[in-house]
Amino acid sequence: MRELLTLIPENRSKFLAFLCENDAPHSLSQISHELRLSHLTTRKIAYEFEALGFVKIYDIGRAKVVMRTEKLKEVCNALQ
Repeated sequence: MRELLTLIPENRSKFLAFLCENDAPHSLSQISHELRLSHLTTRKIAYEFEALGFVKIYDIGRAKVVMRTEKLKEVCNALQ
């Protein structure tokens, strides 16, 4: 599984690693600030991961909050 992680582009692997390390929900702004990525790039990656079923994105007020799913938790456990 670790070999597959090396094939993922750097931004997506950063996003994946961040979500694996942090179980709490985070807004897209918090994630982009933490990873030093643009907000637009972070949003695109989040929606890609949502399409794959790895995260759920909730609209709370003006913020979009990203929470990881059980499917991503399994992937994270397999990577460790």
